[in-house]
Amino acid sequence: MRLDRALVTGASGGLGAALADDLARRGYPLVLTARSRPALEDVARRIRDEQGVEVIVQTSDLSKLDGVKELIAALDAQDIRPSILVNNAGFGLNERFEEHGPERLEAMLHLNILALTTLTHVYAQRMKTHGGGHILLVASLAAHMPAPLMAAYGASKAYVLSLGEALHVEFAPQVRVTVLSPGYMETGFDDTSGFRPNAATKRTALAPASVARIGLDALFAGKASVVAGRANKFAALLARILPRTFMARQLYKSAGERFREG
Repeated sequence: MRLDRALVTGASGGLGAALADDLARRGYPLVLTARSRPALEDVARRIRDEQGVEVIVQTSDLSKLDGVKELIAALDAQDIRPSILVNNAGFGLNERFEEHGPERLEAMLHLNILALTTLTHVYAQRMKTHGGGHILLVASLAAHMPAPLMAAYGASKAYVLSLGEALHVEFAPQVRVTVLSPGYMETGFDDTSGFRPNAATKRTALAPASVARIGLDALFAGKASVVAGRANKFAALLARILPRTFMARQLYKSAGERFREG
């Protein structure tokens, strides 16, 4: 049974690939999963060449009902029991709520909430049985405040934040759980969500590699949660201080300006 291994979801690019890179540099063998086998194989090949660690590729579509069960069954068939789980897979929708296509909305909520929860539930139990482990849940800056024009996405990430901070206490000390909240990064998020960053947002963007390092440092230090980047930390702090209705109105105004600029 291969235990000392990290499972990273959504690892075919962006933050997921950066998290896989960082874990490999720390010496962990990897299991990478996402929908696209060619993209996963590219990431796996590069990490093997650069870091010299073992990388297993297992494709899965976690936005579908049976995707999580199929992934777990495939890893069980290979006798793989990860000691680190990085729940990174997710996507967003950036448009008026009533304009969301119902199938796309359902897929987003299934991936961001149900798939993440099921993987956490299954592997946390196994980690406790085998002496411990680490779980990193990727939320978003949008989890910390109401997010007009990204309402369902923000709500799904608020669920991740609340779940992770509660499990950080509930699973301690055997399983360490940390929530990472990135702000805007230049990844494929724009293409899938329709998000249009303004100039100020682009100026504060962090590289995925920096966000990955911040998240994994927090995980191995045993922190409950971390917001990546000074500007994002300040925004999250404001969201705790200012009335939520006021924040929602200001964010709605800002989001509307981005739409007009786009």
